[in-house]
Parts: sequence; structure tokens; C-alpha cells
Amino acid sequence: MLLTGASPAAATENGQQNGTQGGKLEQLRSGQATLRVGTDATFPPFEFTDAKGHKQGFDIELVRALAERAGIKKVSFTQMPFGNIVPALQAHQVDMGASGIYINDERSEVVDFTDVYYPGGLAVFVAEKNDSVKSLADLTGKRIAVQVGTKSVEWLQEHQPHAHLVTVQTNEQMFSSVRLGQADAVVTGAPAGQYFIAQHGGLKPVGKRLTNENYGYALPKSDAAVTAALNTALQKMKDDGSYTALTKKWFGAESGSGAKKERPLFNPQTIVDSWGQIQSGLLVSTAVILMSLCLSLLLGTAGGLARLSRLMPLRWLGSAYVSVIRGTPFVVQLFFIYFGLPQLGLQLPPMVAGVLALGLYSGSYVTEIFRGAVQSVDRGQIEAARSCGMSHAAAMRHVVVPQAFLRMLPPLGNEFVSLTKNSALVSFITIGELFLVGQTIISRTFDALTVYLFIGLLYYALTNIIGFATHTIEKKMAVYV
Repeated sequence: MLLTGASPAAATENGQQNGTQGGKLEQLRSGQATLRVGTDATFPPFEFTDAKGHKQGFDIELVRALAERAGIKKVSFTQMPFGNIVPALQAHQVDMGASGIYINDERSEVVDFTDVYYPGGLAVFVAEKNDSVKSLADLTGKRIAVQVGTKSVEWLQEHQPHAHLVTVQTNEQMFSSVRLGQADAVVTGAPAGQYFIAQHGGLKPVGKRLTNENYGYALPKSDAAVTAALNTALQKMKDDGSYTALTKKWFGAESGSGAKKERPLFNPQTIVDSWGQIQSGLLVSTAVILMSLCLSLLLGTAGGLARLSRLMPLRWLGSAYVSVIRGTPFVVQLFFIYFGLPQLGLQLPPMVAGVLALGLYSGSYVTEIFRGAVQSVDRGQIEAARSCGMSHAAAMRHVVVPQAFLRMLPPLGNEFVSLTKNSALVSFITIGELFLVGQTIISRTFDALTVYLFIGLLYYALTNIIGFATHTIEKKMAVYV
């Protein structure tokens, strides 16, 4: 992966700056710093998001209780894909990972873990009517749904190499894959599978647990004092019975009450109940799109002028920008900026990283749109302007660029539509935009059809607004050229 090539020395130095010799713990206890917890809140009953957008679940309540007993004043939870939590800890984008993370040797090499807070272990789940899978051996040649970055992937590759892995991003997508016939079985944490069956039905466990691993909270190795304080708090909760009460609340028989309710295929009530979350995500998406659009125009104009410059260094710089940015996937650039740069000493907030990545990527295409439009204006136009006594700069400003701008509008509209659709990808770096909000709603309701259809309609509306705006500007500008 991209992060493994970053400088260990830089990462170590960054870690030392973030807290050594108890300095981080002192800041947390004094309220000067907030304990930033990275979590993938699509994994009930450990963590999920309710209809009001609040994080709920066993992990959420336990972390808050541990922080309170450890004297930590402020705690915040950051939504992110499960596979990004450990890289985020290494980059010090978060201070703690709490998302049903198994303790294993590979992870322990790069992060520290608290003591075990809940017993786990992998298990196999299949559709209720599926009688063809009765043991691990029956998974040979079968399609097995697994979540990216989890222990399931590694374990199956080692113990059932003949299975075909269907890798998905979220817990909900795993179970839906089996219910929809896209996979034959799910291999995931036994507690989460049992909770899903209690709440929604449609699946059944197969055989005994495959492993007997345990869950722990992950922290950077530089924050040993924080880890020790949380371990002490956890032991106190086990001693006074509050830990047992919490586990009964989330894993006891009453946690499955009201399960297996019949739901319509398309359920508008899901949207109504979650409208506050959707509205918040829409506002964030709009802000990301508008800021990225402005940055794209700025970088594209500068890049286009550089590509047309008479100075060789500027032309080379413009060409290099276009070649590198257009020649690499946007997601790679996004992850490099958010996860890679902190290991080199430059840490950016999620919104800044997302807007910068989108602006850089879109700007490379705007650069070529600008260059092509300017060069499409007849050479005689600038020669006529120069013969009238205009300087080269004045001729470009008053004669060439106005004509070129009109020719830019249709391709610019297309590019900004692409930017709008690409904005959904910033959800991978914890920005709570529309797509990420949709995923958290689905993890709670398992109503993928309704939510994705509605989210798609909102994106369709946004892209059509952009298309209408560029078309209107084009018509108004046409009378002046």
C-alpha cells in the first residue's frame, strides 16, 4: 500500500510531537486536547449511527465511560472506513481506533492495543434457506463476502484459499451480498453476525466459531500513557460491575427485541426519519463542491497560462502538473495527501485535504480545457490586435480570452459535473458528505434501495444545477462575442 513507503523516521518524529512521556495524557486530562476516536459506525452493535446522526453502540458507550474514568475531558468520534483506521493512527489523524478491531501480531507491530475489552472470533453465516454450507470445507469454490481490511480476508486466504472473496467496504454490504445472492456466505465477527440475525433475520450461523480472537482499542505507540490509563479504567469497570451491565445492554437477549419486522421494498419513512442527517450531508457536499470548483478554476487558469507561456520552465511545470495528476487515480492522490503527507510532517484537516485533492485533480483537466480553447482562437485575431498597438498581454485579455471563454463553457460544465460526482470519494477520509451519510443510514436501516436511490437523485439534482448554470452563462456571453 501507499503508506508503507513513507519515512519511518518522519512518522516517529511526528509521533513524538504528538505526545511522549505522558504529555498527551496530561493534555487530554486538562481539556487542552480532545481524544479523537476513529470508528467505522456501520458495525452494530459495536458502533452505528442513529436517525439523529448520533453515534451509538457498545464501543461508543464503553469508550466514553473509559475516558471519563481516566479523567479525559473531551471525546469526539470520527467516521472513516475500517481499513483506514490503522493508517490514520499512524498518521496521527486520530488518537484511538474503536471499531471492533481484533488484536493480532501484524497490527501490534505498528500500533498499541488496550487490554481485551470483548471476546470475538470469526464465524460463518449463510442465508436461512442455504443448506449447502455446513462446514469450512464446504466454502471451497464459494463466494465469501468479507469487509476490506478485516481479519476475515487474511484468515480465509490462509485457511480456505479456494474460496472466492467478495470484498466490500461496510458491514451492511457483507450481509446484503448474501441476502441478494451476490455471495454464498459471510465470514465476520460472531457478535456482529448474531446481532444482525436478531435485528433483521434472513441469515443463520454455520458450525462453530472459526477463531477465538479478542477485540481491543488501538492507539499510537507513542501514547503509552494513554493506553495504560484506559487499561486501568477498564479494569475498574470490570471490578465494579459497570462493564457487565454494559455488555448485557448490547449483547443480552433484550438487544434483539422487536427484531425481524417486515419492511417494504421502498420505504420513504427511512428518508423522513433520517432527513436531518441527509440535510447535513448535503450541505457538506455542497461546500466541498463549491470550494473545489473555485480551486479547480484557479489552478486550471494558472496551469493553462503556464502551458502557453513563452518561458520553457513554466511550460515544463504546466506539462508536469497535467501529466502527473491526470496520469494517477484520484483516490491514490486523495489518500496520499491525507495519510501519506502526515508521515512526511505535513498534516492537513480532512476538509482541506479533500478540497485540495479534488481541486488539484479537476484543475489538471481545466488546464487542458483552457489551453485548447485559447489555441482554438484564430491566430489572426491576436495579430490584428497587435497591429492596432495592443501589447501581447492586452490582446490576450481583451480579444483572445473572451472568445476562448465562450468555447470553454461546454467542456467546463462537463468537468464540473465530474467533479461533483467525484466529491463522493472524499467520504473515504472522514468528511461527512452525502455518500458517507447514506452509508451510515444504511448500516442502521439496511434499506439500501431507498437510500441509494434518494442519494442518487440528490446528486442528479446537483449536476443538473451545474449544467443549467453553465448553459445560462453560455447563452448570455454569446451576445458579447
